[in-house]
Amino acid sequence: MKSETFIPVVYEDDEIILVNKKSGLASQGGAGVGRSVDTDLAEQIGQKVFLCHRLDKDTSGLLLCAKSSAAANKWSRLVGEKSVKKEYLALCFGTPKSPSGKITLPIKEKGQSKSAMTLYEREKLPDFLEEEAKASRLDVCLMRLTLATGRTHQIRIHLAQSGLPIIGDDKYGDFGLNKAAKRDMGLKRLCLCAFRLTLPLSTGQRAFEIQPDFLPE
Repeated sequence: MKSETFIPVVYEDDEIILVNKKSGLASQGGAGVGRSVDTDLAEQIGQKVFLCHRLDKDTSGLLLCAKSSAAANKWSRLVGEKSVKKEYLALCFGTPKSPSGKITLPIKEKGQSKSAMTLYEREKLPDFLEEEAKASRLDVCLMRLTLATGRTHQIRIHLAQSGLPIIGDDKYGDFGLNKAAKRDMGLKRLCLCAFRLTLPLSTGQRAFEIQPDFLPE
């Protein structure tokens, strides 16, 4: 049966294809996974694709794929070396103590405590969201984030640990506040998006940016 999922392509060349993954779509297929970027995109473009990194199923945004195993090895290495710069936007509850800074709280992975660092800047909240938050009596902020380390669910955990849980995060966030945001502001999903990716192309550094799906055009 042909996939009904269309995955928007943001950039493509001989080695890579950069796509805009929607929230709710898994990055990688496997047991119990109905749809995923690697399987649906392969069907869409008519050739096998290889993931160069991953996004959580509920996180939307820019995802880099390769057209061959050799290209995947190259670009996965560039991602790991931070030569590919990934930037995220998150809509959160609360107010950061400082307009910019870093979160360095350790994160547990497989029972071990590991060092982790997330850099953040507070962004201006769109006027309509500020008005909705005020009407709903919810303290809401927009955060721009980059990862200095790559721990599992790092952004979600770090923001929750810092008293700034992401709206719609029922795993690490605040269930009661999520319910209020869903009811009063219509925010029904995880408000986290990989909105900007800077690639070291042969022609030089090039940044690609999308509009997060929880913000208006």
